[in-house]
Amino acid sequence: MTDPTTRALSLLSLLQARPFWRGEDLAAELGVTARTLRRDVGRLRQLGYTVDAGAGSGGGYSLGRGGALPPLTLDEEQAVAVTLALTRVAGDGGSPHAEAALRALGTIDAVTPARIRERLRGLRAAFEAGTPPGPDAAESLDPADLLTCADAIRRSLRLTFVYTDRRGASTQRRVEPHWLVPVHGRWVLVAFDLDREDWRTFRLDRLREPAVGTWRFVPRPGAEEVLARLDEPAPPSAWRHEVTVRIHAPFEEVAAHLPRLAGHLRPLEDGKTEFRTGADDPDGAARWLAMLEHDFTVVGDQEVVDAVSRLARRLTRSANGGVG
Repeated sequence: MTDPTTRALSLLSLLQARPFWRGEDLAAELGVTARTLRRDVGRLRQLGYTVDAGAGSGGGYSLGRGGALPPLTLDEEQAVAVTLALTRVAGDGGSPHAEAALRALGTIDAVTPARIRERLRGLRAAFEAGTPPGPDAAESLDPADLLTCADAIRRSLRLTFVYTDRRGASTQRRVEPHWLVPVHGRWVLVAFDLDREDWRTFRLDRLREPAVGTWRFVPRPGAEEVLARLDEPAPPSAWRHEVTVRIHAPFEEVAAHLPRLAGHLRPLEDGKTEFRTGADDPDGAARWLAMLEHDFTVVGDQEVVDAVSRLARRLTRSANGGVG
């Protein structure tokens, strides 16, 4: 091993792998003389690393604390995670670390291979165009899918994929992708569905086999309205069961306790509140409704009414020691 740079990197790797090396063992591992080893240690020190040395026959070397950060290598998946995290911090004008995050993004951009660099730039552009991410925006999914969608958005190319909806039905989709945004802990693709001739939103954790096509499209107007609706509750019709509940409390009290995205609230003339939402599982809806802060009456649908009755009988039996 005659190249000084290669030897220095190997020496650094060995020092990181073990807390202490005897000098003769380290020289033997590198295949160099003790004199060459001392020169290589000097090179590391010139680069800002702290290398402690002990004198005498039992002396050796160890990597000290402080000094320069070690060389950083990232695979593509790690580069995606780091880029997303830094973009989030850089986009927060009130953060004291925003400027440092921007500099770090510039550093990553400068040292990343061209193939990955362009994809990461597309990811940053798609990410920044959407709504600011919340603290739960780190959804677990294949980073390659995230990059593929971002690449299609950056290049204004059609995207195809297999999508599984909330009911478990899978369909092949052809879309013109416009935005990629983190919404309430999940990544969402905002796109114009060519077969349905309308705007649609797609959760990336339900999206499979995305492929970028060759057909270039002109971005359509209307995407901003779709983005604005992402912060609204889903319509009850989006679920298998539409649930209507009359809550025996004023609108202001109910709104103060219910999450805004739980469903649609409407004040009633008798001082009560109508709550409209949806559910795929009636029993799950019953358990959720049982946690409401106020008394309520389930108006529909009938399967949810029956589920609430079953839950009520079960709780009554439990309160009576299993009798009844």
